[in-house]
Amino acid sequence: MSRDESRVGEGVVERHIFELSLFLITAARGCVGEPKLYGPVRLVDAISRLTDVYSETSGLKQDQFLLDVKKEIDTKKYLVMASERDFVVFLDELVLKFTEEMKRRYG
Repeated sequence: MSRDESRVGEGVVERHIFELSLFLITAARGCVGEPKLYGPVRLVDAISRLTDVYSETSGLKQDQFLLDVKKEIDTKKYLVMASERDFVVFLDELVLKFTEEMKRRYG
């Protein structure tokens, strides 16, 4: 990777960090008056947004686990609108997946 390509990649990452921070701060403010389960929706959406950086820069090694989780989140994050119970089950499943992945990665 050339020096200019590296700088472009850094700019993309910096933009994503700012945009994710912007999303999180506005989500935090929104949570003040929203139904309590909207907070978890916003948090899993933040994971999805964070992984978007992989598609916009070649400077990072893609994490297939996170990319797979992103697909699942993008498909299921609005379950809360139809069934709070199903959404909570989805969150529990994600926690288990991350726990299993952590064990796989770190022993």
